[in-house]
Amino acid sequence: MSNPVVAQPPAQAPYPGAADAAIAAWWQGVPLKRPSWGVPDFFIAVGAWLVFSIVSGVPILLTQEGTAVYAWALLVGVILPWLGMGGWPWLVSRLRGNGIRLDFGLRVSRVDIGWGLLWGVAALVAASIIAAGLSAVFGEFDSSAGELATSLNDFPVARFLFALAVAFGAPIVEELCYRGLLMTSLLKRGMSKWLAVVVSAALFAAMHLEPIRFALLFAIGLILGAARIHRNNTSTAIVAHMTNNLPGAIGILFLVG
Repeated sequence: MSNPVVAQPPAQAPYPGAADAAIAAWWQGVPLKRPSWGVPDFFIAVGAWLVFSIVSGVPILLTQEGTAVYAWALLVGVILPWLGMGGWPWLVSRLRGNGIRLDFGLRVSRVDIGWGLLWGVAALVAASIIAAGLSAVFGEFDSSAGELATSLNDFPVARFLFALAVAFGAPIVEELCYRGLLMTSLLKRGMSKWLAVVVSAALFAAMHLEPIRFALLFAIGLILGAARIHRNNTSTAIVAHMTNNLPGAIGILFLVG
């Protein structure tokens, strides 16, 4: 007698690491391809961010501190590198994937916004506790964003735009790169979910180039990665990141002086 054929359960996703938007589209019959972008593209994005940072730093060095030109050069120096960190994930998802919305799970739903707010509050609490411990060891310290905001104190328009960048721009760009491009690439290669969270959090913290704040940034990265895993999309992590950054942005607007 021949052995009975055992039916295999249907696949639950079009490819490992697929975000919720891609899975939903696949179940609806939308033809998807397995994205050919991966971990090397993350390092390309970070490399492009570094190149743009160097290029945008030249005008800052050539202008006099405390002038309006210097303030606007600082603002450009913050935003221009985003062309690499956020632009490259967008580009490779269009050229070698299914687009940024499906590849990284970018969507806006009340449930994801609600969970993003909760994860963001968790990140704020964790950061506050760790910051208190770091202050006890190293004394008072500030973030690079806080130090930059001081240079914009006499230029309210530039300071306002910088606060918007901190509250909304940085979370979108950084989450596209770390919890979008990097984490999805690691999951697509078969890495376990929680190891991918740890790896992305470590690189997220390291790339801020703030050694004293590494533990604080690492904890935030772990929580943002958990948000990405929990809802299987980058949108929840973006909302969480915005929630975490909002008090700092408010401080830039009203408390710098």
